[in-house]
Order: sequence, then C-alpha cells, then structure tokens
Amino acid sequence: MYMNKFLLFLGVLTVLSGCGGGESSNWYDSYEETATTVPTDVQDTYLYSTSLYGSDDGGRVANIAVLLPMTGPAKNTAFDIKTSIETALLRKTKPNIKMSFYDLSGDKTQRDAIMQSVINEKPDAVIGPLFAEDAKTMQDIKPSDLPVLSFTSDASVLGNGVMTINLLPTQSIETIVNQMQQDGAKNVVILAPNDQSGQLMASVANQATDLYNISTTGLFYYTPNNSDSIKETAIRASLYNARNAANTRAREILSDILTKENISSETRASLNKQLEKISRTETTGKLPYEAVLLLGNGEDSKALMSFLRYYGVGTRDVAFYGTTLWQDADIASDFTMNGAKYAALPDISENFINLYNIVSGKNPNHLAAFGYDATNLILGMLFSPKSEPAYLFDPNGYVGSAGIFRLQPSGESERALRIMTLNSSGTANELKPAQTNFLKPLYNIHSINLSSVAEKPISTRGINPGDYITIPENLRKKAAYKTKPFGANYINTETTENTSNTEAVQIYADEETETISNPDYQPIKLENVSREYIDSVEITE
Repeated sequence: MYMNKFLLFLGVLTVLSGCGGGESSNWYDSYEETATTVPTDVQDTYLYSTSLYGSDDGGRVANIAVLLPMTGPAKNTAFDIKTSIETALLRKTKPNIKMSFYDLSGDKTQRDAIMQSVINEKPDAVIGPLFAEDAKTMQDIKPSDLPVLSFTSDASVLGNGVMTINLLPTQSIETIVNQMQQDGAKNVVILAPNDQSGQLMASVANQATDLYNISTTGLFYYTPNNSDSIKETAIRASLYNARNAANTRAREILSDILTKENISSETRASLNKQLEKISRTETTGKLPYEAVLLLGNGEDSKALMSFLRYYGVGTRDVAFYGTTLWQDADIASDFTMNGAKYAALPDISENFINLYNIVSGKNPNHLAAFGYDATNLILGMLFSPKSEPAYLFDPNGYVGSAGIFRLQPSGESERALRIMTLNSSGTANELKPAQTNFLKPLYNIHSINLSSVAEKPISTRGINPGDYITIPENLRKKAAYKTKPFGANYINTETTENTSNTEAVQIYADEETETISNPDYQPIKLENVSREYIDSVEITE
C-alpha cells in the first residue's frame, strides 16, 4: 500500500520541464562567514520553514532537476540515490515543489546535450551528477548563480557553484593518519593502488604524514585486484629478501661455530638456543617502520596483509591502518586483519533506515544517505529566509542521516569520521566516535593542487645478522664470522665494519648478494623452513 501511494505521488510530482527563477547576482556575493555554534538537523530546516507554511513565499514554485545515470553500468547506484530523494520528498512534499528526473546515461555527447537542455529549462537547483566528468561539464555551462549539489568525490571539478555532498578521500586519510600519530607511530610505509585514485590518495597520505610528523619510510604502488602484483609489493614492503638473507647468514654462522669450533659446553648451549630461536622463522631483523597505511579497498588490503604476514610482517610487528574503503568490505571476520584500524562514516540513522526501507524494501547504503541529505539541504535552501550561500555554507554545518557535514565555498564538503578497529569477531568495534560539531576544525588538507608522488623504496640501514646473534668474544674477529648489513638503502653512509652485535657496522648498498670467499669458510646447508598457505591466498614459489 505504501508503495502504491508512493508511485501515485511520484507520478504527480515528476515533471520533465521546469520554469526558471528570477535573475540574481552571483550567489557567493552574499556569503559571510560567521562564528561556529551547533549543527542544525538538515531535515528540520525544511520541515519547519516559516516561508513554506506562511505567505511570504509569494506562491513560488521551486523547480529542482536531478541528474543521474539511471540506465547503464551505474544504474543500481543511481536507483539507490533516486530512491533516497523520493523518500525525502515523500516525507515533506508540498504543492510548490516540482522535481524533474533526467537520465544522464550514454556517451559524453549525449550527456552533454542532456545537461545543456537542463540548463535551458532554468531550474532553481540541481541535484547530481554522479561522476566527475559530468560535474565538470555542469561547472562549465551553468549560470554562476545556479547551485549544483553533486555526488562526485573529485575536488578538481568543484567550484563556481558546483558542490559535492560526498565524502572526499582527503578526509578519510587525514583522519586515520591523525590516529596513527596518537598511537605513537613515527615511521610508516604506504601501499596504494596504481591507478588515478590511488595516486591521488598517496599524494594526500604523503602530505598528511608530513603534517602529523610521521616519516614516510617507503611508498609502493600495486596493480589493484592482481595477486602477483600484490605479492611482489608485499615482498618489497616486508624487506623479505634482506631479512631472509640476514636470517640465513645468522644461522650459517651459528651452525658453523657449533660444528667447527672448540667451545665450552656453556657456550654451546647458548649458541644452540640462539640457533633454535632464529630457525623458527625465515626472517631476521627489526623493521624500520611501526605502521603500514593501506589505501586500497578491503579485498586488496586483505590480500596485502595476508602476504605481509606470510613474509614475516604481522600485526605483532607493526600496526595496520586503512581508509573508509574498508567500511563496506567483507573483512570483519578475517583474523589476518585483527587489530587493524580504519576511518569510517558514522552509522546511518535509524530514522532514515526505516523510511528508506518502507519505500524500497531494503536498507540504504551511505551514498543513498547522501542523496537524502542533498534533497533536504536543497529544499531547505530554496524555502529558507536566508540567502542561498548563507544557508548552504553555514559554518555550523548540518546533522545529516550519516553524521554531521557542511559545505565550503570551494564546493568541498566536510564530513566527520570515526575510528573503527577489527578483532576478527565479524563486527568492527568503534574505537573513537565521530565529532558532533565543527567547533574544532576537522581537517587541514584540501583536495586541490595535488600532484602524484613517485614510489619510494624503504629507507633503511639494512639488516645486519650480527645485531641479532651473540658470537663468542674470541671468534668475533675471525673472517668467517664477520657480518654486514643486507638491503641497505642509504647513500654514502659508512661506518666501521661490525663483527658483533654491539659494534658499529659498515654499510655496502651494492653488495647485498656478495658471498664470503674465505677458504676456511664452509657453511653448513640448512633445511628450509616449512611454509603453509595463509588464509585464502595461495602463495607459490
């Protein structure tokens, strides 16, 4: 019954043409920044508008155009947003609102023609488009005083009255990097997908770590959804080759001393204990970082962490962090990700979930929640006694269906995020709730003027096996037992050669694969450490 009433209402409501509003000056002209207080519920600002229920609207009819790709590959996403818009209208509709839905599908020429026809109809406001390319077209062709509230997360197409209601990736990254600093991380390795979005996020992460006084020890790109590329990235990020070589060398030294040298029973017991301990793993050596920031989606991050664990870097060695891309991923039960933290949007309000479920028969996602907020915001703007910019750019912000948000004159949105942690229980736990007002600024980084950053191999003085074993004093100067670091990645960094775990070492950046050729040295061949499959990722030699 609810659906039948809704469809009848929608048939009356939807108008495929609209009449334009009156001429006005550039709508930024009347914007004035004021002191920040408490956010206003975005639903109530329209529902209780005096201009709507009083007589001061002069019989005005508000015309709103909605641009969504309602056919084609993105039709399901567009349908979710369209349903949320209809849900907002069903709750608040009055006769002086006309909504026009336009199918923004097809090739660019077709989409451009549709958008131009929308502009020619002179709507009072536009909700959409969904994608950055179309938002850029709207920016180019629309009148300066026409507000466009899009769903793009690309800040480069915002401005000139084109805004976004969506979460920007800079905010997710800055939020989690801020958490890393609070956790005491000093050095981080960044792993990012090698695509346009991943490179943008890596650039933001590079700025954020600098802002929060965390050193980016290494930065690696991988091919998304490519197991071979993810595996190779994990090998490099884990310093596996150097740490494995250090482990092998340490075992060889201990084994040779035990089999070739005349040592006391007490020394033999100590060396056997060391050999037993170091033989339990394939790697030796402390990592030069305390945190790993994964900028990809949940599936890629899950694979990366599985490979990293396989190559000797687990949650007991470093802390793992992710972004809002993890929020809807199937990762909460994965034991490999136990202890990892990520930034997330607040839960969707029960009020909106119930309304949306009545209309659609299913629960909404966050993009649908943004569509609901966008509709409420535009309706409130059109029937508010405030000027349009004063309403839209209210520094107090608004309480939406997924936490607080506010718009900036640049077109960017700000949304408060929370911190979640994984414990392999199937449900992520909230570690820190999202901020509930804008009295304290949320973000310092903005998605403008960002440039891509190149890969950065891990900065390290190398892994010296001599730092992790204790050689008898009388044998330390023997050539067969001298050690040097593996995998050093510092230029012109030289010190005295090390022969024990307490002395300084000499670093050879170009001799990682050099073998010791002393004629007295005959290493004992050791059995390989057994390997097993980790999680659902098959690892082949």
